[in-house]
Amino acid sequence: MACPNLDATGAAFADLDGDGDLDLIVNSVGGGTRVFLNDGKGHFTESPLRLNPGRGGMSLAVGDVDGDGRLDLYIANYRTSALMDMPNAHATFKRVNGKMVLDRLDGRPTTGPDLTNRFIVSAQRGIEELGEPDILYRNQGGTNFVPVSFTGGAFLDEDGKPLTEPPYDWGLSVMFRDINGDGLPDIYVCDDFYSPDRIWINQGSGKFQAIARIALRKTSRYSMGVDFADINRDGYDDFIVLDMLSRDHRQRMTQLIEMPVLIPAIGDWESRPQYALNTLFLNRGDGTFAEIAQFSGADASEWSWTPIFLDVDLDGWEDLLVSNGQERAARDIDVIERLKAMRAERRMSDAEIFQARRLFPRLASANLAFRNQHDLTFKEVGHEWGFDFAGVSHGMCLADLDNDGDLDVVVNNWNGPAGVFRNESNAPRVGVRLKGRAPNTRGIGAKIWLYGGAVPMQSQEMICGGRYLSSDDPMRVFAAGSVTNEMRIEVRWRSGRRSVAGGIKANRIYEIEEASARLAKEDGKSQPKPMFEDVSQSLGHTHHQDAFDDFERQPLLPRKLSQSGPGVGWYDVDGDGWEDLIIGSGKGGALAVYRNDGRGGFQRMTDAPLARIATRDQTTVLGWNKAPGHVVILAGSANYEDGLAVGACVRQYDLAGKALDDSLPGRSSSSGPLALGDVDGAGHLSLFVGGRVIPGRWPEAASSLLFRETTGKWELDPENSKRLENVGLVSGAVFSDLDGDGLPELILACEWGPIRVFHNNRGRLQEMTQQLGLIAYTGWWNGVTTGDLDGDGRLDIIASNWGRNTRYESHRVRPLQIYFGDFDRNGTLDVVEAYHDGDLKKVVPEQGLDFMTKGMPFLSEQFATHAAYAASGVSEMLGRRMEGAARLEATTLESMVFLNRGDHFEARPLPGEAQLAPAFAVCVGDYDGDGNEDVFLSQNFFAVNPDSPPCDAGRGLWLRGDGHGNLTAVPGQESGVRVYGEQRGSALCDYDGDGRVDLVVTQNGAQTKLYHNTAARPGLRVRLKGTTGNPRGIGAQLRLVFGPRQGPVRELHAGSGYWSEDSAIQVLGIPEPPSHLQVRWPNGRTITYPVAKEARELLVEADGGVRLMK
Repeated sequence: MACPNLDATGAAFADLDGDGDLDLIVNSVGGGTRVFLNDGKGHFTESPLRLNPGRGGMSLAVGDVDGDGRLDLYIANYRTSALMDMPNAHATFKRVNGKMVLDRLDGRPTTGPDLTNRFIVSAQRGIEELGEPDILYRNQGGTNFVPVSFTGGAFLDEDGKPLTEPPYDWGLSVMFRDINGDGLPDIYVCDDFYSPDRIWINQGSGKFQAIARIALRKTSRYSMGVDFADINRDGYDDFIVLDMLSRDHRQRMTQLIEMPVLIPAIGDWESRPQYALNTLFLNRGDGTFAEIAQFSGADASEWSWTPIFLDVDLDGWEDLLVSNGQERAARDIDVIERLKAMRAERRMSDAEIFQARRLFPRLASANLAFRNQHDLTFKEVGHEWGFDFAGVSHGMCLADLDNDGDLDVVVNNWNGPAGVFRNESNAPRVGVRLKGRAPNTRGIGAKIWLYGGAVPMQSQEMICGGRYLSSDDPMRVFAAGSVTNEMRIEVRWRSGRRSVAGGIKANRIYEIEEASARLAKEDGKSQPKPMFEDVSQSLGHTHHQDAFDDFERQPLLPRKLSQSGPGVGWYDVDGDGWEDLIIGSGKGGALAVYRNDGRGGFQRMTDAPLARIATRDQTTVLGWNKAPGHVVILAGSANYEDGLAVGACVRQYDLAGKALDDSLPGRSSSSGPLALGDVDGAGHLSLFVGGRVIPGRWPEAASSLLFRETTGKWELDPENSKRLENVGLVSGAVFSDLDGDGLPELILACEWGPIRVFHNNRGRLQEMTQQLGLIAYTGWWNGVTTGDLDGDGRLDIIASNWGRNTRYESHRVRPLQIYFGDFDRNGTLDVVEAYHDGDLKKVVPEQGLDFMTKGMPFLSEQFATHAAYAASGVSEMLGRRMEGAARLEATTLESMVFLNRGDHFEARPLPGEAQLAPAFAVCVGDYDGDGNEDVFLSQNFFAVNPDSPPCDAGRGLWLRGDGHGNLTAVPGQESGVRVYGEQRGSALCDYDGDGRVDLVVTQNGAQTKLYHNTAARPGLRVRLKGTTGNPRGIGAQLRLVFGPRQGPVRELHAGSGYWSEDSAIQVLGIPEPPSHLQVRWPNGRTITYPVAKEARELLVEADGGVRLMK
């Protein structure tokens, strides 16, 4: 099997001719792909077949793509040579049809066969060199491989149209896996540089279609290798793609990421940007994936090549092994700049340049092992497991080398001996080999399940090739858990047949034969009806958001503050008894008000003053009765973009007077959340205006305001407003009576601060945050509301935060920090995000030198090299400037529940699924009608600094409550809520009066989503008739009585969650007929009202009257 003069790359053993013996496939760069046939006696004969001639073949995968039983072959191609191998190449250009194209390279026309379809000219990146097309070979029998054309109809784009040209990509790895669970082998191709990863979904008969645009929101940039496993044992395969992000602070600070990220337009979530980090995709079970690598702790693993999911410790959960290292650290910024300087001094020959590249250091990094923690997270344990060999490790594969029933690991080390790692786990196991029908004698593509082992169900797939340059022994191993466990194996063969083997015992290797398999019966299970139906087309609303360059004013901002809206609210603006819908607008758009006809139809109102264009971004929207029958819409007006202290902080839309009122004066702080509450218990509402940010001064504390209503006008409450000066960056607010005294407390969600609680002492607000045990939970809080989640009659706090799936997650061993001040005295507030690095034992900057010099140019003079910067802490970086620096900390990024224990609050993180994306709106209601309060979260934020990945793993999340304070995430296919954009305000309302609570969710710069609840058990609708100054009874608390027990308390809010207002008509869950309804009115008076057995809607009056409406 000698391959003389062959630059061999990937290899795999596979029975290509179906004779039962493993043949050998060897890829090469420029020398084609060789096939060596096994005669069954250990002798191999090279086939005369020449595959992939003249191309830069890398990895390969083998599978039966068309279901004919024969093994087909996919080869990922890179290039035989690259422009980087021609450092002195001279390019000339010309313009064709208005576009600049490369005309000649070193005098040779680009029409030459080796230069055709090789280069494009990009305005962002200059000359882009393209890779080579991959190639799929279909096996027509024996080793008769026929290439499949990319443009012949076998490959379709996302819209189902045939490709018009092959993808010219930098292919590194390829794997056949059944990605969507239909039994057909799909294809995942890892592509380097700016080539997008290709995911081809098998349509049957060997046709492939590109995966839906929405299925993956982003990918790795330098994709090296891929592997699949069911990491959370939910029955769906997840997958990881490796990149080259280092776990070491110093390495990250000296590592160049040279390609700019193309920022998607506002409202665009179908593009798929690439980022230089590992990506881990959690399968949602409906053809879409949430990217969770940062949450999981697997986002960085050095310059990585091969990932392998393997249950190393045999506990029933797949762990992750990663090979890494590189002979030359070609991304070292200091060396790159040194080489540029050398070439600028004089013209160097190619040989001199190649010699100078030896200045790049060798990256001999330790291979990594990540133990599955059973909660979607992984812990690095390479040293404990003896896998931390430090070298340059590329290919990696699995085989049971010692026949003990577990899988050992072989690693290919560059310019060194191979590494062999024996698995020494002594836990009980079950090994499985397959004997398939010829010609697929190893059962490649079969799915194997083990039931009754260490966990209820484990599953794996038999693959061939698919590793980076490598291929496994065709054996799969499962964790038995106990030697006494009685287990069952099921196999779904590529042919569609199914085998079942019972009585499986531990510590044995089973060979399952396809010959006795039976044709599988069709799964007759029907999908359950989702709780909500998407009826957004009945609105046809899209939020208006103009682009604003936040980074021009404050270059060191981690994310934009200009794309924070819109808010949304339900309010009966026309007095017909049906709640209408109000949606805020960005600058340049108009406030949207939709009249509700009560039958599911909505009509936009365009009467004056609603047609007036918004001069600023609008934040919260609230309805307010200025006088009986006189409705005014309050819209927070943010001065963040114009930065002017003049102008209204709240725009008032007087619908009765058909006029705009901008008389409510603003200050330097930009408006954020609004909330109404009867602060003094006198029957009139006060208006809170939260200070979100001081324009150009983030994260300096902003000031908030409180206004009292006097004869239909708002007047500043100077005493309480004084207490709200410099209260912080307020993002969410709600008035809620936490102590049951009849007066509402003011609760604020603060960025770089805690959830602040101001106790209401007879109309005077006094902060009680520390006394209630909340002061330690500093975070980047977005929204806040209250609800009785544990049914004890006290209102708990639910607060939305940024979650754990951010670039900061791996740094949170200690609190995150931020330093700010005008360090270069140019009038701009500079910002230094920081964290404590355990290796350096100092607080270090989060961002690299090139990024930081955008805002602090003096750093380029202070640090001669990136390595010097990388070794420095914040104190060394700022020096004496630290004396004028302010500092804040964030201990908590999780979205949380704070259970009300009377004199303090008990903190509990929301479920892990709620931490996968930033959350904004928080809505509490009984969505399924079971009598327990549930929670809805709006999610996602894309407008981060261009160097950071967008936070896009959410799509709106329903959390089902059990009535004891526990919440469980409901999958989108069960809830029916699937919103992929940047969700912001959200509000609840039974808009059609069917006794089920419906949901509206806004998106920044995108369609507003309306969801009609069709599956909940209908509840009891309750309307309140309060006082003249508070006709809707805002602040009242409702509680149903069911004989000896009571349901949860529900409180009416005007402004809560994130910039939103729920309907004042409440829907209370009635799992059994209630006998009474208790209402504690805003003045503290409690009245108990009888509830008729047939009641479906009540009108309850503050004077004690009750009327049956339905």
